[in-house]
Amino acid sequence: MQRLAPSHRALSRLVLFSRVPCRNLANVSADILRDAPTPSVPHMSPPSTQGSPVNLRNGLATYRRSFPPLTGSTSHIRFNPASDSSFAPQCAVSQFISSLHAHFDTLPSDPHAPASAARFRQYSRAVVLPFEDKPRVYWSPGHVKDGQDITYYNQGVFNPEHNSERRAMPSIPENMHHELLEKLILTDVALCDWSVDELRHPIIVGIHFIKTAPTEEHPVSKTTPNSLHQDGHKFSFVHLVQRRNAIGGENVIATHGGRYAGLQPSEVPAEDVLAR
Repeated sequence: MQRLAPSHRALSRLVLFSRVPCRNLANVSADILRDAPTPSVPHMSPPSTQGSPVNLRNGLATYRRSFPPLTGSTSHIRFNPASDSSFAPQCAVSQFISSLHAHFDTLPSDPHAPASAARFRQYSRAVVLPFEDKPRVYWSPGHVKDGQDITYYNQGVFNPEHNSERRAMPSIPENMHHELLEKLILTDVALCDWSVDELRHPIIVGIHFIKTAPTEEHPVSKTTPNSLHQDGHKFSFVHLVQRRNAIGGENVIATHGGRYAGLQPSEVPAEDVLAR
């Protein structure tokens, strides 16, 4: 997935990866895609949650609201939390987005990117217990390195620029563990098509705050890898926090698993583009 922003100011995104495991807040609008498994691993879809035993509690169901759930027959969905008043009052959503804007203005540089990439990020992990009567977000503690709170992230073989590299990222600070961020995480997780077995286990969620902010000195800002790629997680959610004075930064969801990994959006045949 290419995100290129060659202009002044920022393209900011809140990314969630969900592993047993979440990826857009365009004034709170979202895309979700299901990443295909590695080509070398045969994929066997687990049984659907439909017809679940009566003793299986799925407290996440209340977070689905009127949003369209992801099913085995869909590759991605779009939804807008602000369009449903039951998510939160509009004034609360506006205040939450304003707090995200202010925080993203101070996001630290990506420690694993050259200055020319003009990329900024934080990362934390959390756990959701879907079998709780009222699920909540349990933030995982980070590590302390050189006096800074960090969280490790390893994308395995899905990022050729950091192949199986365990990267230390600045953690998302506790003051950003906002009630509506947690509600958004729970909504994202609730829209996934979890199997009966998966609903009996903790769900690990990775939360990325990412900003690409080009300047006159570094006019092209890049993510990593700067091409279509698989994230290596079962479900991914991308929430666009803000797009301002930017060119590019295009999100593309392509079919055929990882066939187009490493390519640019312009190189994907139109018939194989599921969404952009």
